[in-house]
Amino acid sequence: MPPHGVRWMTNESVDRIDPSKFPGLSKHPGAELVAKNEEETRKLGAALARVARAGDFIALVGDLGAGKTTLMQGLVEEIDEHDQWQATSPTYALIQVYETAPPIHHMDLYRLEGFEDLESIGYWDYADSRAGIICVEWLDRIPSAWPGRGLVVEFLRSKSGRIIRLWGDEAWKQRVEDVAGQLGHRVDRQE
Repeated sequence: MPPHGVRWMTNESVDRIDPSKFPGLSKHPGAELVAKNEEETRKLGAALARVARAGDFIALVGDLGAGKTTLMQGLVEEIDEHDQWQATSPTYALIQVYETAPPIHHMDLYRLEGFEDLESIGYWDYADSRAGIICVEWLDRIPSAWPGRGLVVEFLRSKSGRIIRLWGDEAWKQRVEDVAGQLGHRVDRQE
């Protein structure tokens, strides 16, 4: 068993992401992993934090309770050098800002009804910003909120645990491999 209990999936999962709705996204996930518990999901968040940088856009897609906020907890804990912040779901606040270095802007589109609502929360100001890491839950509810760059982290449930797929644009290809490597895996590229 690889470190952290994370392993490659075989043919157990079903596509939930349609890359044609996200211009610039790869046609295939760059990595597909299984996390058997919350701790393994947090470790993936920490691994993503180690390769993320200011200006990055990270979308989190999956059902309620799939692990989106748990992954964010790992990401924030890894970046927060002073242990001042704990990630919580921004479902009601819509936006949580963690004053880390770089800052993390954690957004949730679950309660928004459509593209028109994005402007009312200042979505594009954040999404177009290069000052921090932008993390958006429920991007699949409003695919037109995709800024044309970044990483989509897709969560699916299976008998084995959480299936987590990393779909990146060209700038994320090597970083996805680095994340998989941190978790003890080698990526076989699909073209």
